[in-house]
Amino acid sequence: MTKHDLGQKTKAWFISTGKTLLVFAKTNYLMCAYVFATLLVELTGIAVTSGRFYMTEPWIFLSFVALLCLISQYLPGHKTRYALFLTVLVAHFVIDLIFIVVYDSTGGTVFDYAMLNLHNDAMRIVESLPFSFTYMFVSAITLALYATLGFMFIKRMPIPDVSKSAKITTAAIGVAVMSGIAMMSFFGNYRYDSNDLSYKLYQTETGTYSNKGIVGNFYNELIRGMCFSDINVGDTDELHDFIYKSTTEPSSEYFGKADGYNVVTVLCESFEWFTFLYDDLRYPNGFAKTVAGKNDSAVRDIKESLRIMYPNFYKFYESTSTVVFNNSYSLEKTDISENKSILGNYPLYKYINYDYPTNTLPYSLPNIMKNLYGVQSNSFHNGYKTFYNRNEHHTVALGFNSFTAAEDIYGNSDGGGVGERNLDSVMMETCREEMFPTDRRFNTYITTITQHGQYAERENLEPYYNIMDELGVLPYIEGDDDANALRYYCAAGMDTDKALGIMLDYLEENDLAGNTIITLFGDHNAYYQGVSNYVKNIYSTDVPNYTELYRVPVMIKVGSLDLGNPFINKFTCVSDIYPTILELLGITTFANLNYGVSAFSEEQSILYSRAYDKFITDKIYFNSLSSVIYKAPDVDLEQIKKSATLLLDKISHVNRLFAADYFKGANEYEFYALLKDINEQPVNIPTAKHGGTFAA
Repeated sequence: MTKHDLGQKTKAWFISTGKTLLVFAKTNYLMCAYVFATLLVELTGIAVTSGRFYMTEPWIFLSFVALLCLISQYLPGHKTRYALFLTVLVAHFVIDLIFIVVYDSTGGTVFDYAMLNLHNDAMRIVESLPFSFTYMFVSAITLALYATLGFMFIKRMPIPDVSKSAKITTAAIGVAVMSGIAMMSFFGNYRYDSNDLSYKLYQTETGTYSNKGIVGNFYNELIRGMCFSDINVGDTDELHDFIYKSTTEPSSEYFGKADGYNVVTVLCESFEWFTFLYDDLRYPNGFAKTVAGKNDSAVRDIKESLRIMYPNFYKFYESTSTVVFNNSYSLEKTDISENKSILGNYPLYKYINYDYPTNTLPYSLPNIMKNLYGVQSNSFHNGYKTFYNRNEHHTVALGFNSFTAAEDIYGNSDGGGVGERNLDSVMMETCREEMFPTDRRFNTYITTITQHGQYAERENLEPYYNIMDELGVLPYIEGDDDANALRYYCAAGMDTDKALGIMLDYLEENDLAGNTIITLFGDHNAYYQGVSNYVKNIYSTDVPNYTELYRVPVMIKVGSLDLGNPFINKFTCVSDIYPTILELLGITTFANLNYGVSAFSEEQSILYSRAYDKFITDKIYFNSLSSVIYKAPDVDLEQIKKSATLLLDKISHVNRLFAADYFKGANEYEFYALLKDINEQPVNIPTAKHGGTFAA
């Protein structure tokens, strides 16, 4: 064959192939348009959640698109194909929208299988649904164009080939695609081992939808949850040895300072320092923005106004009996922060309140208080009784004698109505005698709700708006949604302040203040409507103080002891609250059950977020050490790696402990016997503060 003949044949082949492709494109116009439309919808969804208009691992999503296209080839006419593609496109839009709303309303949580347990509480998590304008706008136009143009061109397209040979070819390709999806599911998860979590330090997943996409992540998490989520309890003797391997040691002269005291723990929903503090450097868009460019007198005036608005927060914050955790962080949801402050740990891949509500947990603070000292514990929350399954979980697993919720406080099923957040002050006024009994020692846990988002004008907060307006603080500004959200948030904080005042006054009046530990802490930052981002002016991980976004208040008032109002400036987190309370009470426990350490110790913990799959300290923020999202210049990566590895080992053992309900039966009695034994042993209490830990 000559070069001329070869050239002619090649040319003919290209012409023939081009004609074939042109006919295919004309015949499958609906399919080609669908591929473009569904990609645009998916990528827009990824962009509005992760800020990236791409997927690094798009294979699962593209395989599903290919499978649908192959299915369409079996349909005899364009009308049925049009109906199929349009229906699936609408379904895709709705599915993505659901997960975008979940992501936005929870401050950035990507779907995982265990979240299916939250479906009964889904509509109670937020008061209003935050729809992404960009996603809605782009998707709506895409759907409208597809629906309109597709319908217009149905009759203009060539009749599709549905011959037997075409169906056989399509079937063969379809089988190959389905096999590929199955293989991707297997190879993407077969190395997953819930008992060895060290892989998390080097995982490729970023904790956003930019990896597999929204649809791909949903499918992958379903497969992982149904087929690869079993926790192998393994060697129970090794688990036993791990639990009792080491005990906590007194880390400061504060050990036992509150021996015999009552205990009150108050989880303040979405509580931030900028609720009541003026700080022009940390919170440039907070109260400081009101007096920007004005003289020193204006600054003094607003600081005085804040003391009028929040007298009890300041009383608590500035008390010589209060220890301030000045560098504490939380990157969790309410239920996880709540459990960590009561238990000191939390398993991975499960939600305690739903998966383990009846487990035996002898190391919870209520159970320790009951079995060591005969102290009764009670829990209070002015939200729904069944929300997060607290009515079962608190009274069975955690060991509270009772759980009082909105239905009990307000005497009706909705506790004031969806959209009108209940007042913390009303709960405190109504329940204070039950919360703080005068005839016995008590352990009381209070979870507030007034500062829970969304932040909008509320009739029951009207008196606080009036006070703010009289003082000229955070006035309502037409068209400024950010500033107004902050106004509503801070007004809600005024009611939480009022509730705190009711508690402090009641304790004083009944001679309980001097022998009661009160812990006040924020469960997470004010992520609703981006209030925290706005006030701190932090919108990107590129800023030099990114982790400040998750810095939240923790304060512990130790009766009426004069401690000098110490500020703890080392990194602390919600996991450190539980061991700190135990240290103050003078209780020795088993260290491997605690993710955190006493705030008074020289040791520093590291926080792994169950809700967001992130590691965080004040100096670093990452999914994986191979791809760190933010790090400060002075971070010690080797120490971070060491701390994270030790924490992951603890989490893997806690996974096994919960899965096996390890302490059920004889193991519970053994735990209490060993706990009592170690607390009867003499201890060496340090006599001086550790250098560098505290700063006045």
